[in-house]
Amino acid sequence: MRNVIIACQTLYDELNLAVNETHCEYPVVWVSSEYHSDPNRLRSKLQQEIDAQNGFDNILFAYGFCGNAVIGLKASTANLIFPKTDDCISMLLSKPEEKYERMKETYFLTKGWIENSKSLLNEYLNAVNRYGEKRTKRIFQIMLKHYNKLMLIDTGAYNVADYWDRAKKIAGIADLELFTGKGNLWLLKKLLTGPYDDDFIIIDKGQTVNTASLGYVYDRNTYQDL
Repeated sequence: MRNVIIACQTLYDELNLAVNETHCEYPVVWVSSEYHSDPNRLRSKLQQEIDAQNGFDNILFAYGFCGNAVIGLKASTANLIFPKTDDCISMLLSKPEEKYERMKETYFLTKGWIENSKSLLNEYLNAVNRYGEKRTKRIFQIMLKHYNKLMLIDTGAYNVADYWDRAKKIAGIADLELFTGKGNLWLLKKLLTGPYDDDFIIIDKGQTVNTASLGYVYDRNTYQDL
């Protein structure tokens, strides 16, 4: 099968590690993580990349549902294969039956999200310049009121110690308990190798992604919206 990967830049280190460990040789189209700030922009960008692919049987998405940004995408050039997961963060956690309970009270970070120009820390610093530190801290504490912990995910693709200090600053913004937890690349590796079973959603060429095909609508009030 002739496959191509469309991937979020946030997963750069993890996907490259998965590619190396599985000896995958599929070409990768990287999409800037800045599109995550607007699901409509992300949807338009992903459709643009889908339309640009020629000569492939399948387009493999290193993306989650991402705030329902994938709803409305049309498989114009090939079959679309999505991991059945909410976002890029949950794709790096443990098996599906374990991850959702952990997401209720924990905010997650990786190297990719810390280095993102739209990272929580960068957004905080920008807000401080506009509103002052006291008001900004109050705003961010309200934003993160559903969380009491912050986990820096050790995906094995980078040295977590190099990002501890920046994660600590983020934890201090909302008085979150910072800790390091082990991640898992099992879903990324399975995306590269198959089989494409119940862990994936397949949209046949010519069809469009809708809520029925996803099985449910992403609930931004329940899960971390990244």
